[in-house]
Amino acid sequence: MKRKVGPKGQIVIPKEIRDTLNLRVGVSLVFSVSGKVIELRPEPTPDEVLRKFFAVRGKKLRKRVDWKAILDEEYKVPAGK
Repeated sequence: MKRKVGPKGQIVIPKEIRDTLNLRVGVSLVFSVSGKVIELRPEPTPDEVLRKFFAVRGKKLRKRVDWKAILDEEYKVPAGK
């Protein structure tokens, strides 16, 4: 699917994609750039963040966990921001 960028930098996400990803009015989207590729994904809901935050993933937590680094990596926050 193709869409043109409007005069204010706007694009319309096709209805099929909005329906598939359950994108509704007011949903926040997260942009990231890698080279010449733009990645666009829905911002996780508070429930999703908590589920990931508390997920042990089969490991016992016996040492300090750097949650900030984990979340920065998950959402690709540039260093120093």
